Amino acid sequence: MISRKLLKRQVTGNPIRVGWVGAGRMITGAICQTALMKGIRSAVICDIRPDAAIRAYTINGVPREAIVVTDKVGAINDAIRAGKPVVTMNTQAMPALEVDCVVEGTGVPAVGAEVAYRCIQGGKHIIMLNVEADVVIGPILHQMAQRAGVVYSVSSGDEPGLITELVDRWGGLGFEIVAVGKTPASLGKMDLYCTPETLAEEAAQLKVNPHFLVTFRDATKTAIEMSCIANATGLIPDVRGMHGPQAGIYEMANVFRLKSEGGILNNRGVVDYARPLKNADGSIDYLRSVTPGIFVVVRATHPQIQQDLGYFDVVHTGEYFTFHTPYHLVTNEIPLSIVWAVEDHEPTVVPHHGLLAEVLGAAKTDLKAGAVLDGGGGFTLYGVNDLATVAKREGCVPLGLLDGATLVRDVKRDQVITHDLAQVKTDSMLYHLRQIQDQVLPPTEVSRK
Repeated sequence: MISRKLLKRQVTGNPIRVGWVGAGRMITGAICQTALMKGIRSAVICDIRPDAAIRAYTINGVPREAIVVTDKVGAINDAIRAGKPVVTMNTQAMPALEVDCVVEGTGVPAVGAEVAYRCIQGGKHIIMLNVEADVVIGPILHQMAQRAGVVYSVSSGDEPGLITELVDRWGGLGFEIVAVGKTPASLGKMDLYCTPETLAEEAAQLKVNPHFLVTFRDATKTAIEMSCIANATGLIPDVRGMHGPQAGIYEMANVFRLKSEGGILNNRGVVDYARPLKNADGSIDYLRSVTPGIFVVVRATHPQIQQDLGYFDVVHTGEYFTFHTPYHLVTNEIPLSIVWAVEDHEPTVVPHHGLLAEVLGAAKTDLKAGAVLDGGGGFTLYGVNDLATVAKREGCVPLGLLDGATLVRDVKRDQVITHDLAQVKTDSMLYHLRQIQDQVLPPTEVSRK
């Protein structure tokens, strides 16, 4: 519950002051939502494109002349104390600013690592929309935040936040969680080998960055988000890359069950995804699919519980029941995590189970030694996930560390990149934090069939 807490802050003239890093579509939407709320305000927006940050203010009624644009820490803090909105390009200033919470939303792992580390050291709560960084170094950042007495958390609203909250709800009520997942519309045209070039025309029509579209179409984003959920909940990828069947609301309980029961799973308690159902004309069937929402398949063996759930028309087959939410509100619910962190000192999504799942990079095409790799959403790699213990045993490189790496040997299409195949860049905070994490927080051991 947040309304009464925010109302108290509004009445006492002590609003939560938020610092935003990144002014892309997602963060701009969250800033718009924040502008509607009481007891919270956007104090400073940081972006390498000042015009984008300025726009995030002006579309919410802030006059352009009222915005202070500066990279100097002292001037920023003076403006914050005076209640003036600030725009800066200086990400390194964030830990020193008089804000209550920082939200990092660039989606660039190296930037996310730098901002999160500095904010934790500066005693600031940090909310990550940057799941790409979390799946690489989330465990060490969480531990550092605990020791610093601040909150590190992945944000509410997006699939990791929504699914984790529902796992807590249904699992807390005693249901056995069988499978959780997402069904994005982008996977209706799933293509592991797509590139920003092949999707350029479609991206232009959708008015999105083609790299952004690629991360969804080639399932990299799905691998990242479901790994974040695995680390938070203890649920595991059943196989490398997960199953990803085509299934809708009425198929979930049949598909996500053990193979011995006619399903596809080797284990109960997994993270996965489903591709949406199609209409006869090839369009997505939004009525029968979960798209663009999420699903939780649970197992209930108690006869009375089964009868009660059936009475309320919960979709089921036998003892398997499907709960689903037909949407996820990425931008609108980010402020929830801010309030929970500042007011309750509680995170929304953190890797309570350590590094349980790892996101790996697989080649989109045959590549020669000397080729420079790019990260998610690029021309060379797509993301798949697996148990972190398996990844370590096979010497796999985390996807987040492969951006800018150079191949030292030829690789074939679909081959997962291992340390003997590539020389990674070592000049980032992301790399150094991962080195520390590997030394002090080994992958979490878990068994699967």
